[in-house]
Amino acid sequence: MVTTNTTVTNINEQGLQSWLQQRLSEQRYQHSLGAQQKAIEIARNFKLSESIVEKAGLAGLLHDAAKLSSPAELLEMVTMFNIDISDAERESPQVLHPFVGAELARWELNIQDEDVLNAIRYHTTGRAGMSDVEKLVYLADKIEGNTRNPLYTQKITSILNYQDPTTLDKAVLYIMDSTITFLIEKGQVIHPRTVEARNDLVNKLKSAQDMGGFPEVTRK
Repeated sequence: MVTTNTTVTNINEQGLQSWLQQRLSEQRYQHSLGAQQKAIEIARNFKLSESIVEKAGLAGLLHDAAKLSSPAELLEMVTMFNIDISDAERESPQVLHPFVGAELARWELNIQDEDVLNAIRYHTTGRAGMSDVEKLVYLADKIEGNTRNPLYTQKITSILNYQDPTTLDKAVLYIMDSTITFLIEKGQVIHPRTVEARNDLVNKLKSAQDMGGFPEVTRK
């Protein structure tokens, strides 16, 4: 576990966990603990700053704070927090939990750090121009060890080479490609932010001329 610094929130680790347990099922709580641990692990393996480690751990822990809220509750909190959403999102309120969760963290836990809040907001869809903290939480959510399928998590983990920081982008891109493929196969709508995030990562990796070997991984 990471010890939460008071510059990020004035609530200690035990208080954060207690607050979260009141909102989640035991399985979802264990998933959140797993995401926290995985985000910290990946950040430290990449030798990122302790500030990034701390922020990623905090956002990983809290990313699903509003996950079990009902559609009616989510829409009510969208209005209460004055969250700007699209008509499509209003018609599918289940996709709103990241934005509501970020506002709950802001107002109930006094977390004001925008990098932490954005990592919570965009952990489901991603977005163009993701920060390292956002990428870490997006990735940790999908591959934490407490509840996720180990065969899938091992496939993603095999992409990560901690001597090559671009493999963080490659792992995130792999997940986005997998998600988009799954949604196409199911005939479902792909959120525009995911498309924008995916294209942003592709362009970033291409501009660095660092896509070597990765296309073979994505075809598995």
